[in-house]
Amino acid sequence: MVQAAPGDDLTALRNKAFASFRAQCRGKQGFAAAWCYDKITDNTSPWIQVDFVGTVTITGLITQASGDYTYWVTEYQVTYSEDGQSWNNVTDADGTPIKFPGNKDMNTLVTTRLPFALRTRILRIHPTEWNNYCCMRFEVIGCY
Repeated sequence: MVQAAPGDDLTALRNKAFASFRAQCRGKQGFAAAWCYDKITDNTSPWIQVDFVGTVTITGLITQASGDYTYWVTEYQVTYSEDGQSWNNVTDADGTPIKFPGNKDMNTLVTTRLPFALRTRILRIHPTEWNNYCCMRFEVIGCY
């Protein structure tokens, strides 16, 4: 298994000041900031995704808060797709979408294992609850 950070294939509903390229844990290119959802200008539900371009195996996620502010995602759901059009929820044994626990502070990395290994091209994170403002950094655990 390889732990890797999402690269240039990150897209999201976003705030220009806190764009998706800042979504990697431990910062990127000298930025401590994170991806943040801008509810003021966007009324849809927040999400951030990584497109691996080809099919990969994903076994978990590592999440982290913004780092500079008391902004973090406390709960999220995960969907995945092969084509970007048809989406599947990560569910429990009963078929109910799982709400994964997120962060509780500004700095701690939270590792979450998925209930099963996903074989997919696109992974999307849907924050459902957050502290103060919807901001996060993340890494994907898997084989690619």
